[in-house]
Amino acid sequence: MLTDLQAAIEADTSLSEEDKAEALEQVKKIAEAGQKPEDGSMQKIAKNALTFLKGLVVDLPSTAEIVKTCGNLIPIIKQFFGLP
Repeated sequence: MLTDLQAAIEADTSLSEEDKAEALEQVKKIAEAGQKPEDGSMQKIAKNALTFLKGLVVDLPSTAEIVKTCGNLIPIIKQFFGLP
């Protein structure tokens, strides 16, 4: 899933290079947190990263591939971490 998310970020043309770099950093944080998903501090890191990603795509056109990818994957990732 995270590989798909990473690929969507890298391929998106509506994000600036700075936004892409920050989004990829957040994906990296989610991956690291996934090593210990039951750990409360790791859940918080994942939640913050997911919040950032959601905020990043909120103003993009709904037809943007990154918006679709985030819409599909974020709920699954949240469920993995047991987040509401």
